[in-house]
Amino acid sequence: MTGTYLKLLHLTSLFFLIYNFSFAQDIKQELDKYISDYKRLKNVPSISAGVLSKGKIFWLGATGYSDLENTIPANPKTIYRIASISKPITAVAVMQLVEKGKINLDEDALKYVPYFPRKKWKFTVRQLLNHTSGIRNYKTPGEFNSKEHYNTTREALRVMMEDPLSFQPGTKFQYTTLGYNLLAAIIEDVSGMDYNGYLKKFIFEPAGMTSTFAEIQKNIVFNRAHGYEKDEYRGLENAPLADLSIKYAGGGLISTAEDLLKFANSLITGTFIKPATLDTMLVPTKLINGTIVSYGLGFSTNITNDGEGFFSHAGNGTGFSSFFVVFPKSASAAVSLINLKDRDIEDPAIQLASISMGMKYDSIKISLADSLLHLTLRTNIDSAIAFYHNLEKDTNSLFRNNKEELLLFGSDLLNINRPIQTIKFFKLLNLEYPGDPRIISTLATAYYYDGNKGLALRNFRKVLQITPKNKYAQKMVEILKK
Repeated sequence: MTGTYLKLLHLTSLFFLIYNFSFAQDIKQELDKYISDYKRLKNVPSISAGVLSKGKIFWLGATGYSDLENTIPANPKTIYRIASISKPITAVAVMQLVEKGKINLDEDALKYVPYFPRKKWKFTVRQLLNHTSGIRNYKTPGEFNSKEHYNTTREALRVMMEDPLSFQPGTKFQYTTLGYNLLAAIIEDVSGMDYNGYLKKFIFEPAGMTSTFAEIQKNIVFNRAHGYEKDEYRGLENAPLADLSIKYAGGGLISTAEDLLKFANSLITGTFIKPATLDTMLVPTKLINGTIVSYGLGFSTNITNDGEGFFSHAGNGTGFSSFFVVFPKSASAAVSLINLKDRDIEDPAIQLASISMGMKYDSIKISLADSLLHLTLRTNIDSAIAFYHNLEKDTNSLFRNNKEELLLFGSDLLNINRPIQTIKFFKLLNLEYPGDPRIISTLATAYYYDGNKGLALRNFRKVLQITPKNKYAQKMVEILKK
């Protein structure tokens, strides 16, 4: 091999090294720009996110404030409530014990929790994992934002211990966070350890997850983000106080984007469970009537437009929203954590994953409902109407312009007691979308709020002509006929 050839080989290798480094930097800059744009356009307090690529953490980023009142910037080590992403973690713990022969997925679940009262029908461990057991979810908003502290899993189970099943197991899919408390109890029964201790030893420590815990309200947690929601005027406000001990297994863990990427990588590499076990978890659920539900054992399952399978889970907790997605074939994953619970979050982790994998991704859209409301409050409804009509001609708009947004705008106006503005806007929409029962129902409600019972009754009756089983319209007709 000549010296000239060796020099050429060295230069070629150097070129590809520089090219790959430059390409990676371009992708990282695009990821940084995405979360910066997301924070600004969605008006979230902060977003912390990360991307796993080919089994390695490729990028971590954060922008905004983890605490608005004290102007504390978010960073990749900021700890967020991950809400229902707790479910996949609990599900993996269950499947570890299945692999050890300590749990049978198709066994009567109450075999492992003998203190839980028997119900009309038996339900299995599998049915608890895939939300077909019939165990109810939150009965009231007070349960979702519970302020009571439960010292043990058994105490938390008392909330729904005496309640009947909502349906025969296997016949319906009913998402239930409280049902995962039974899985925590099963883990404790067969492992001889408390739920939190089991996760630490067999999930967090093997994966190197040093910032993931059950959120014990009284404990000091450094770098913990503060949670927010939006008020009736669509402005930011502090989220209600909540003690998550009612739902550790289904929605009570806190973590960072980095730790959740480590969790994803441990799944991909088989650190926690065997690949065949993970495959079992990703099989969509089939109900007794043959209906297929795109949810397996603790994960939602799906396929990209490019044909690659992926699994994911979203979380919406008190003051927080989260999203977690894994592409096992590409050994890639993405996580987004946001300290805001809101209707306008969408799925930034999917878009971040798409950027890192060179796939097409959706542009960030501004809520039209929020924009119309803010414009109405700053000026008047006529300005909002003019803005909406101009927007219809703009094919490259940044705004999410669809009927759902318009209905949200109507709901927002009624929530702040603006029936006259609602009537003016929705009379125009009724001409644009004739016969739409939701638009007519919003118009009818606005007439009712404005004291015009005659037009309210007439429009609610129109709703019933289109949708005879509409319970809200039925109720309002009965009220207005009195």
